[in-house]
Amino acid sequence: MRAVAVIFALLAVLSAVACGGGDDDDSDVATDDDTSSDDTSDDDTSDDDTADDDTADDDTSDDDDTSDDDIVDDDDTDLGILTAMQFNVGTTKGLDHDAGDDGYTQEMADIADELYENSLSWNVAEAALTDYFAAVRPAFVTMQEMYYDPWCEDIEVDPELDFVCKTYTSERPLQVQRLLGDDYQVACGTKQVDNCVGVRKDVGRILGCPLDEPCIGGLEGMGPPSGCTTSDRVARVKIELVDGREMTLVNVHGTSGFKKKDRECRADEFAQIFEDRGDGEPAASGPMNLVMGDINTDPFLASSVDESAAYWNDWVGEGKPFDYISSDESGGPGTTAGFLRIDHVVSDKLTGSCVVPGGTEGVDPVLDAIYWDHRPVVCDVDFAVAR
Repeated sequence: MRAVAVIFALLAVLSAVACGGGDDDDSDVATDDDTSSDDTSDDDTSDDDTADDDTADDDTSDDDDTSDDDIVDDDDTDLGILTAMQFNVGTTKGLDHDAGDDGYTQEMADIADELYENSLSWNVAEAALTDYFAAVRPAFVTMQEMYYDPWCEDIEVDPELDFVCKTYTSERPLQVQRLLGDDYQVACGTKQVDNCVGVRKDVGRILGCPLDEPCIGGLEGMGPPSGCTTSDRVARVKIELVDGREMTLVNVHGTSGFKKKDRECRADEFAQIFEDRGDGEPAASGPMNLVMGDINTDPFLASSVDESAAYWNDWVGEGKPFDYISSDESGGPGTTAGFLRIDHVVSDKLTGSCVVPGGTEGVDPVLDAIYWDHRPVVCDVDFAVAR
């Protein structure tokens, strides 16, 4: 029992380190993003996306055409190994930002907390992540705690600080577009507009969304039936791949915190993924499902003290309806700035393996700075063979 108490006390202390929450209207429920689990990825999976660039869907480039008729349907297209990347890109003032000589200070962290929702707001970090995406070119991306540029209109900008609103204009592309570039179709949540997904156009297309414009609300979700939050923290897109198959990509940003109401609400959100999202079907209801996100609990450490972690474990793991693509090994790399594994990539049909840049031995971080409190999970996913 003492070990259980120690684990719970540790998780409770970590829950006091706020991660930012973006556009969540339930701030009493979701206060700290960073209190729990990190699913980390496993060893030597390279981040090379091997999808053939020459399968590009250029003929689908009608911005406002949301029909599916233009999808390439080529039975000979072999997608093979594709890279999927999950990253909570937010920050927190809870790290010792003055400990490094990287240009990001505790004073800047306090400003990011007060004005920028602890979202991705430091231009240096945005530039580093943009370069990383350009190098790795993941086929599928899920992100949480992005900065939604129109928020700049509601704050007083200090031009001396190299923050995201320094050069804001209403005409510039949204942050998700700047990060991923023109090769990606992007969709974001409705209330959680800071949660977004990207799909590389030569791999597939998000159904019901324009190809070349950000699809706000296209990452479609709802609050759980219990009403513990009205935010779309569990949201999905349906994708038609260039080989004609369909899949569902689910982006999860679980409620944070370890009070009883937080744990119960997070369990309700997980039930949305696997059982009923509120409309009679689970979010992961496609013929092939890829679930990625920051679940805000560590199912490997917290299952005895957190009902949401226990519920997750009923559905995810070897022999369960869903299994890990990211690491489920004891002692796997942490996906937070510490050792916790709260960021996960799982599937009902797909297999693969992952690395955690900055966490996996020999894999460099996206940016060598004390800025992010999460690490990305970068996975090679086998689309040629489904389990």
